Amino acid sequence: MNGIMKEKQAYWIGGTVIALLGVALVRLLAPELSGSFGTVVMALGFVMVVAGITVISFATRRKRSEAFITVGKNSKDRGRT
Repeated sequence: MNGIMKEKQAYWIGGTVIALLGVALVRLLAPELSGSFGTVVMALGFVMVVAGITVISFATRRKRSEAFITVGKNSKDRGRT
């Protein structure tokens, strides 16, 4: 693992676990339950999947200082297309 991924390893692992638990609720547990409880479990599973993906997205964020590339006025590559 490179340095950046190792730094944010908790986000990657945590988000993946949350999302997979959500999928397990929707695909495995909710169909076995009947009535409104099954619907609630299915909705909870969908929410967990979205939450897991959101947590993973935090691992891909850049620092604000590295968000934009600044190029000086006298750059050698300025005239190239």
